[in-house]
Amino acid sequence: MSSLKHGSPNSIRSSARRDRGEATTQLVILTPLLVLLVFLGVQTAIYFHAANVASAAAAQGAAAASSVSARPSSAVAVAQSTVADLGSHLAHAPTLTVSGGYVSVSVVLSVPRIVPFFPNSVTRTVIEPRERFVPESSR
Repeated sequence: MSSLKHGSPNSIRSSARRDRGEATTQLVILTPLLVLLVFLGVQTAIYFHAANVASAAAAQGAAAASSVSARPSSAVAVAQSTVADLGSHLAHAPTLTVSGGYVSVSVVLSVPRIVPFFPNSVTRTVIEPRERFVPESSR
């Protein structure tokens, strides 16, 4: 019987046999986690891009609706064309609400989903005061 000493060639071979397959096991465990992290990053970027597009479209529509000579259909058309120009897709037609001295435009965009638990739409609303025409004699 030979005794194995620490650092002897036999103990190194024995240690190597116990570690066989360890790298494969680590790869099998870590690869799905890394793929999930990449997908989360891409999904987050898509969601924030859609949120920025919705904000820009709502702001453009509200600015168009707040002018004195604005027609409601023109404000909705401006919001729709802004969404189309920025490469997104509307989930619903933009809504225009006029109350008192304010106009409100809401835009709902659909968000493609890669990760199942993210929302599939984003809504942004912009409220602006309506312009008022004040004649020179009233100033």
